[in-house]
Amino acid sequence: MNIPKPEQRNPVINPRPRARLADGGFRAGLIVFTGLFLAWFMFAADFAGATPYKGKTKGGNQVTFNLTGNAAKGIRTLVPTICLETTGNYSSRAGGELFQPAAPARVGKTVKSKDLQPAAMNMGIKATKNYEVRLRKNGKAVSGKLSLNFSFLVPDLYGARIFICSGTTTFTARPR
Repeated sequence: MNIPKPEQRNPVINPRPRARLADGGFRAGLIVFTGLFLAWFMFAADFAGATPYKGKTKGGNQVTFNLTGNAAKGIRTLVPTICLETTGNYSSRAGGELFQPAAPARVGKTVKSKDLQPAAMNMGIKATKNYEVRLRKNGKAVSGKLSLNFSFLVPDLYGARIFICSGTTTFTARPR
């Protein structure tokens, strides 16, 4: 039997294909771990230095947000809201509306924003909500005024009814 010497073997064909897998997938695992760590680090860096605040509105509802420097992000509370019909029998609706402004608020400034969100007064159907947030800081406490307004149309067999809604409240919050 004529066996070729190692120097005569075809260099293109790998005589030992398992030799490359000797690391047991260590390189692939290292790459995946590094990618996941970078994604986590970028997410954590966004919230680094953010101080969580919690407080009460004038009506007793809980208000929460994160304060980073002078920017309040993620404001969330419930605002008492009244809706008045502008056509027909002038009926009204009253209740609480979720307050989640699209833009971060700034301490010492009035920030206005709008966003298409579900409206509780409109049975969860989306409406464009207009937000206005005014914040002031006294020591570590943050207080402010929250306002929102929106309108929606209710189709009816005898003609559509248009409702205009408005809600305002004040709050005070402290670091958690």
